[in-house]
Amino acid sequence: MKERLISALVALIIFVPLIIVGDMYFKIGLSLVGLLAIKEIMDVKKNVISTIRILTYVLVLVLILINISIPIKIFIIFIIYFTLLLFFDSNKYNIEMCGYLCMFSILFVLVFTYLHKIRITDMNTLIYLLLISTCTDTFAFFGGNLFGKRKLIPRISPNKTIEGALIGALFGTIIPSIFYIYMVMPGADILSIILLTFILSILGQIGDLIFSSIKRYFKVKDFSHIMPGHGGVLDRLDSLIFITISYIVLINFI
Repeated sequence: MKERLISALVALIIFVPLIIVGDMYFKIGLSLVGLLAIKEIMDVKKNVISTIRILTYVLVLVLILINISIPIKIFIIFIIYFTLLLFFDSNKYNIEMCGYLCMFSILFVLVFTYLHKIRITDMNTLIYLLLISTCTDTFAFFGGNLFGKRKLIPRISPNKTIEGALIGALFGTIIPSIFYIYMVMPGADILSIILLTFILSILGQIGDLIFSSIKRYFKVKDFSHIMPGHGGVLDRLDSLIFITISYIVLINFI
């Protein structure tokens, strides 16, 4: 627990100033986190050759940093990874590897691009999304430890409980909803915000479970050990990744 708290404090000391300052400093911070995220994804895969690794790092870094439209970023990732199939032996780089790297590169580029766009538009909206992720994860963890009896999906995440998930969703809805109503959009329809926040909290927990299933598939406990007590970057950002993508979809297409 002590390591967990220290790691969380260090992360806050690093990223709170970047969030406050925003602009290019925040984008650079996001791009570095994006590099760590894609590194962890390649590390669990284990058989990514060095040439593809280097290209992936460059691709993710550049596409997070440059200002071009989202569809063009997706197209660039798609065309590069699939074109590489023409130049590598299938024992070193095949369609399965291509799809794996293409999918996660698109996911991380989208998430970190959108987080920067959200920060530019309104810092309080970014804080709202961070609150959903943090409150859901924190209260699910402590709620599960204190009241958890029934396992949620033990074959994927043996420590998660139904009680913890419900407590996480409860506080992951109430606290961010209050913040949104007072700081993001005063006068907004309360029931709509509560419903939106509840959906995002649930989707964040689903994201957590999906990334846990990836770890189980590759037989690793954590994506890395960069954050003692927490694991890797993806062990902390799994829920935020799904919350961010879901928020963009719900806000723009519903």
